[in-house]
Amino acid sequence: MNKLIENVTNIFGEQGSEWINNLPNTVEALAKHWQLRQILPVDNMTYNYVAKAITSTNKPVVLKISCDKKSSGEEMQALMYFDGNASVRLLDHNEKYHAMLLDQAIPGTTLKSFYPAQIEYVMDCYAATMNKLHSKRLPSQHHYRHISDWLKAIDRLTANHFPAGMFDHAIQIKNKLLSTMQQELFLHGDLHHDNLIKNNDEWLTIDPKGIIGDAEFEIAAFDFIHPSEFHLQTGIKNLFAKRIDILAEKSKLNAARIKDWVFVRLILSAAWSIEDNCEIGWDIELAKSLVD
Repeated sequence: MNKLIENVTNIFGEQGSEWINNLPNTVEALAKHWQLRQILPVDNMTYNYVAKAITSTNKPVVLKISCDKKSSGEEMQALMYFDGNASVRLLDHNEKYHAMLLDQAIPGTTLKSFYPAQIEYVMDCYAATMNKLHSKRLPSQHHYRHISDWLKAIDRLTANHFPAGMFDHAIQIKNKLLSTMQQELFLHGDLHHDNLIKNNDEWLTIDPKGIIGDAEFEIAAFDFIHPSEFHLQTGIKNLFAKRIDILAEKSKLNAARIKDWVFVRLILSAAWSIEDNCEIGWDIELAKSLVD
């Protein structure tokens, strides 16, 4: 809960503080609206309030409430697009509170819990789930956002935010990737290991952003380097390249393109952190180690 409070107040200021203060009343109102009981908040909330609950018909569900109307709307749009295909299912939503009622995955184990101890298994599950997610054909006419929209965040920064040469390199690679995209897909947009969870004998995705781009952009969200491995320093670049080659083969995607998108996504993550007045974390350090 502390991380949720910190992030929401950093990003939304007074509006975020008011939202946090009103959360108990909001949860109570939604519990009454959807007839929920046994509401149990999860312990890893970051940007949204998330809690497990039980309906009046004893159905396990998840209650998700957002401070941000825009991101909540885009997530609902993505959930409706995937419609349960390799994705948790949206059961209902409440526009007044930017809230969603979702199917609860059982047991809900994350793919992250198997990484990096069972790398081969994680890669197999990830590739299969991603390919299933992308199996739905994108309609010729649509109104979904494009990744070029996201990447404008990099253009808004200056070289002062990055080590020498990194900013120019990021702009160059970003523009090259955007100009050479071939097949465009409707992507999850944030497909890291924590966003794949087990439901009986299948893996489902959660927290989709819903964005148009290529499959290599999607797979570049894979956590190729675990935080516990960052101490490897000189060996990290070889480990990164090896894992990209393996996952590219499993998913039948372009390894060089995945590598470039990983670099750009790390810079994009740093750009968003700067805009949101949050700590950059290890994005810049990891990006630096990959291009040195």
